[in-house]
Amino acid sequence: MFDIGFWELLLIALVALVVVGPERLPKLIRVTGLWLGRANASVQSIRSEISRELRAEELKQALNKTVDVSDINNIMDVEPKPASSAPEKEPSTPEKEVSTPAKKDENGNG
Repeated sequence: MFDIGFWELLLIALVALVVVGPERLPKLIRVTGLWLGRANASVQSIRSEISRELRAEELKQALNKTVDVSDINNIMDVEPKPASSAPEKEPSTPEKEVSTPAKKDENGNG
């Protein structure tokens, strides 16, 4: 990210020692480390959230993608059947009606 070498870090440390002083320098280093840690955690959180959103969007697109039947035939290398070769239905035979005797009421009427 930053191209900072050893000599640049040493120069920054010497300037900080002169400006801040030896008494407050350790506290400044701790506070700076905490801020950098928080910034790093925030960046990682944002990266993981973006990654989750991208995966969710990819899943939505995969679920919403419709596949055409001709595409399936092309994938399977199957030639489509002509419409006239549909199987014919066999003539259905009428079913026999089974008559059941009518129920009679208490008086024998039915």
